[in-house]
Amino acid sequence: MAYTLQTFVFQAIFLLSGIFSTLITQNLFNVGAADKATIITVFVQYLGMAICRFFPAPAKTHVPRNSVLLQPPKSFFKASSEIKKGILIITSFEVLANVLSTIGLSIIGSGIYQVIHAGVIVFNAIFSKYILNKTLNIKQWISVIGISIGLGLSAIGKDGKLTSPIILIGIIINLLGTICYSVVYVLNEKHLKLPGGPTTVQQSSWIGTSASSICLIYIILYTIPNYQTLIVDKIREKYGDQPYTWIYICYVLLLLLHFLHAYTYFWILENSGAVTTGVLQALRAVTVFFFSSFFFCEIDNAQCLTIYKVESCLAVVTGVLCYSIASRSKKEEHEIEPDQIPLTTTIGKLDMEL
Repeated sequence: MAYTLQTFVFQAIFLLSGIFSTLITQNLFNVGAADKATIITVFVQYLGMAICRFFPAPAKTHVPRNSVLLQPPKSFFKASSEIKKGILIITSFEVLANVLSTIGLSIIGSGIYQVIHAGVIVFNAIFSKYILNKTLNIKQWISVIGISIGLGLSAIGKDGKLTSPIILIGIIINLLGTICYSVVYVLNEKHLKLPGGPTTVQQSSWIGTSASSICLIYIILYTIPNYQTLIVDKIREKYGDQPYTWIYICYVLLLLLHFLHAYTYFWILENSGAVTTGVLQALRAVTVFFFSSFFFCEIDNAQCLTIYKVESCLAVVTGVLCYSIASRSKKEEHEIEPDQIPLTTTIGKLDMEL
């Protein structure tokens, strides 16, 4: 009973934190409090990851058979050079992916962003084949093709033609960010399997600390000197001269949601099966897609529903679920399949994820 309750709670927290962090980030963009050039939302996401280090790692539900348990390094500085190099490489791709996704989110909106980001499973499959030497069965490749078709439909506007050039650029930028995230997920999986490697919570805090440090340097050198034009003037233009209490509350909530998302992510990474994780991915994509249309359509036409966007959403979600189900039969107990990597970060992951 305890296992069932723990699984339910962690998966629910992961799903809800991913949904609401994406919607809150979109709202901050809309009121001018999160201009993409400031990368403040990116910094908050990594800060949420970094503070995982102050909390104990959640207990595993099982230990793989025939596993050799080695003690993880006590700190980043006492880790091997291979582990340090891996963390720095992952951090570089992570920051690049987050910045691209943040720019894409600000252009295309949270709804279609989440649908495109669900296509990370396509690139996970491709990179896992060449980096991790994993093979896909025919059902998985069919699912990948279905997801690709769904992503293509997202670029079609209301009149059945390609959407506006700026939205198309946003889609391309978001796809590049998704590709970078896929590289992060595959390298993350490879890194976690190193003998004597870091625990999942250590990995989260190390990457979060490194990435937030990079963002902080940028904020000190660029965002703060341009605080008036990048933040104050934009908020005044879109939000008016009202008190900024709600904006501060949004950022505090965003930090809390990113912490919960990162903390539960690593538990799910080790304990959830392919089918369960696929369902969570699909539920998040669908929920954000329709919530974005409901909340933001009136102020941003790119968020409004069209028949092609609905078809795109259904195609991607169906592909994700089919891929997850097809993966179950070939998943070994001790492996972390590429589709087990939830949509983070984000949009953001967005998640931002952002």
